[in-house]
Amino acid sequence: MNKQYAVIKTGGYLVENTIAAPSDFIIKGCYLIEISEDNAAQPGAYYNPDDGRFYGDADYKTDYKEFRLS
Repeated sequence: MNKQYAVIKTGGYLVENTIAAPSDFIIKGCYLIEISEDNAAQPGAYYNPDDGRFYGDADYKTDYKEFRLS
């Protein structure tokens, strides 16, 4: 059964992509973090390994879904 995953380069925290894959799927040079309706992500979000959540900035202060005007 496939699950949804955030794809993050090894050593980093930026979500590069999201995919549907089996639990044993491997991408060389990346790690996969399962995403769900309660803990969703999209490319460009930042993963905080301390709380397991995704954020819109590298300081983990804003929700990744929060829209900001530059």
